This record gives sequence, structure tokens and C-alpha cells, in this order.
Amino acid sequence: MNRSVPLGGESTFLSALNGLLEEFGRFPGTAGNLVFRRESGGEVEFSIVQRFASKKDHDAWIASPGFVRWRAAVAPPDPTPDHVHRYSGMDAFFVSASAPDAPPRWKMAVLLLLAVYPMSLAMSHWGAPALARMSLVTGALVTSLVMVGSMTWVITPLLTKIFQAWLQPARR
Repeated sequence: MNRSVPLGGESTFLSALNGLLEEFGRFPGTAGNLVFRRESGGEVEFSIVQRFASKKDHDAWIASPGFVRWRAAVAPPDPTPDHVHRYSGMDAFFVSASAPDAPPRWKMAVLLLLAVYPMSLAMSHWGAPALARMSLVTGALVTSLVMVGSMTWVITPLLTKIFQAWLQPARR
């Protein structure tokens, strides 16, 4: 779900959101959530990603009283039918409230290549001496943890922000 609130009014929104995310976390079949925050002009844009173990679990959440409370407190004041989107895989990293449609997959692939290739080179160059002293399994685990963590929380969000105009050109 995407929601924009006036700059300075985000503390009230975040208070409601945090309580609802706790309730969401206790709901059977949930697999976590992510909240992205971005200031844009005089507003703060929140993109809220809720993850589920299955479509059945998602549908159960949508039919629950918890979701009714969620919509009343967190949904935009005048919700439109398209303010909630379903994404799968990496699509969720490439959307925002101002651009709710995921860009073409080829653009996501190019951006991920721009992230993975230098990261692979850096890991090979600087990580190889340390990794050579580890077992193959341990070295692969360390490499995977560093790359996945960096890609998820640092590199992909940064590149998405830098290349936002290319990923989501202005619609006319």
C-alpha cells in the first residue's frame, strides 16, 4: 500500500502504523513487512509492503477485522481502488507511491546487473584472501550474506532512488 502524509504529520501516522504492523505480525500466515519512507516536496511518502506465506493467507488477511482497522487507520483518506497493489519478487523494490506500477522487467534486470557486477568484483578482489582461508561452504555463506544484505538494504534502494526517473519516466 502506498500513502503520502503531510511533512510534519508523519508521527501520528507512524504511531498508528506501528500498532497495526504489530497486529499484522501476529496474524497467521504473514511473512513480515517492509516500510519505505521518502520525502517528496511537502509530503512524506510511505510504501508499505506486507508479505504472506501464500495467496490464501493474503486473502484471509484481506477478509479479517484486522484489515478493516488497517484500512481505516492507514489507507489514504480517499482511497482509490488502485492504491493497493500486489507484487511478486523484486517488483516491490522498484515501486513508490508516486509510481505504483513496476517498471519493465528488463529495466529492473539492468539495474540489478549494475548492482551485482561491481559487488561481485569487489568481493572477488578484496574478499578472496579472507575467503580462501574458509571452507567452501562457509565462504559461500559469508559471500551470500554480504551480497544479499548489501543488495537488499543498501545498493538496490540507493540505485532505485538514483535511477527513479529512468525506471519510471513521467507519464503524460
